[in-house]
Amino acid sequence: MPRKLALLCATLSAGLSGQAAAAGFQLIEQGVTGMGSAYAGGSAQAEDASTVYFNPAGITRLPGTQFIAAAHLVMPQAKFDDENSTTVTGASLGGENGQDAGEEGVVPNIYLTHQLNQDLFLGLGINSPFGLKTKYDDDWVGRYYAIKSDLKSVNINPSLAYRVNDRLSIGGGISAQYVDAKLTNAVDFGLIMNPALSTLADGETKVQGDDWSWGYNLGALFNLTDSTRIG
Repeated sequence: MPRKLALLCATLSAGLSGQAAAAGFQLIEQGVTGMGSAYAGGSAQAEDASTVYFNPAGITRLPGTQFIAAAHLVMPQAKFDDENSTTVTGASLGGENGQDAGEEGVVPNIYLTHQLNQDLFLGLGINSPFGLKTKYDDDWVGRYYAIKSDLKSVNINPSLAYRVNDRLSIGGGISAQYVDAKLTNAVDFGLIMNPALSTLADGETKVQGDDWSWGYNLGALFNLTDSTRIG
């Protein structure tokens, strides 16, 4: 049975923070082959074993046993400009803009596929769909909202794909995902005790948690022509 080994080098990406969003810690860096096209058509490309993540049905396009691994070095930037923020009493919050809160992180991923017979294929993906960290100065102006936000995740995704015919393939998998989060922010105890003491007696709160959860992914791949596919 033919075997193919592909080890891709680390890739660099850097970004500037924009408007805050709930998906701010979501990681698109789940394979390096599609980075050149910003993962456009990722569910239909099925060029390597990373299709386990983007569309498990694409495994049927990979003969034999194939392996691919990558590590992405992500270097985000997060900057803030204060415009006279005040407490509920109207007093200045004080503090600086917090410097650059972005911290470097490595996002690894590993994928393996194996052809059992002409039409049945197995796949395994291990990656990190969410993560990275931001860290502001302890006394920055936004300290009551956030100081440190640290999120790590590991997703283990075994998959099975079946080639129905020359045009149609289907696939699916289960996901076991572990997440660990740490969040800190300042607490204005001075304001709680006496509004006149606001910002003069800060404390800190820390929220930390980790857990496992389960999910699944389903996919289909349809060949319209020899050069056109829909995923």
